[in-house]
Amino acid sequence: MPITGNATYIPTMDEFLAHWQQCNTALAPAALLIAKPNGPATNRTTFDNLRTTLLASQTTVQDKINDQEIARGDITIQKGQLLVWFNEFTSLLEAYYQGTKYIFAKPLAPGIGDGQERFTTPLVDAMTLWDKLNAAPAPPAVTLPLTLADGTAHGAFASAVAMLQVAYRAERTSGQDVDLARGDRTQLQTTAYDLMKAYRTAVPAKLAQHPALVATLPRLTPEPGHTPAPVSASAVLVPPNISRVVHAASPDPELDHYELEGTAGEVWREEDAVNLGRHEPEQPNEFEVQFGLTQPGTAVTLKVFVVLKTGNRAGSAALVVRRVT
Repeated sequence: MPITGNATYIPTMDEFLAHWQQCNTALAPAALLIAKPNGPATNRTTFDNLRTTLLASQTTVQDKINDQEIARGDITIQKGQLLVWFNEFTSLLEAYYQGTKYIFAKPLAPGIGDGQERFTTPLVDAMTLWDKLNAAPAPPAVTLPLTLADGTAHGAFASAVAMLQVAYRAERTSGQDVDLARGDRTQLQTTAYDLMKAYRTAVPAKLAQHPALVATLPRLTPEPGHTPAPVSASAVLVPPNISRVVHAASPDPELDHYELEGTAGEVWREEDAVNLGRHEPEQPNEFEVQFGLTQPGTAVTLKVFVVLKTGNRAGSAALVVRRVT
């Protein structure tokens, strides 16, 4: 399988490992060694270990993305509750503080989709104004200190505003963790690609007496040819944490197989997608995978890929599966 994205590295390395084993058998008792320019000699075992490390690194990226999604979900929940309290507070202002100077300080409500500064500034304004109301004479029909209908007092509101700031810091930290994990993964992919490129150079030189092995060298890029039409697909949750994907059959005469790729979260990220499985044309057109739905509130985005014999491929529309409970 040619390298066409993050998800194709592991399947491609598997093809190289299988071919490498055939080369070692042909060269026995010797073994095929390869080397990048100015690099040390690498044997099959070392390359296999690199594959294992890269697979673990890809998993780490998905885990960090999940952590980031959870942190963002926590922010959304907190913002929703704070907006409820904020709107009730400003309603009390309008109901009981008309004709006073305090009504002129009534902050405007932020939007749930506003960023940190734009969202929290009105909350801080409400928090400080609430404190001033508690310290001022009470207007008719108002008992101070001011509390909301559910019993929320100024201190609880102020604590919730502070906790939202903590949640934003946690989200930024999780985002940085994603970037660092991606950096580790990219370095491993670069090493793997360079070694596979060196392998394709070494085999014709070392196995000239075995033309069949030279002819079946795994590819790093697709062969010339057309891109297939994508297939339609749908996905549902099989509780508690399995995604079931069903897709249409491809009529392309060059069809080789189908693959499923996925990434954590509700947005498709080609650069983070990982390979979740494959099946042949004669097998049922469906996948069932346990991936990413580690706890309630998490989501994954999936695509079904049509892969041709040339290595050219095309993905379906993105399919989002969410775990509720």
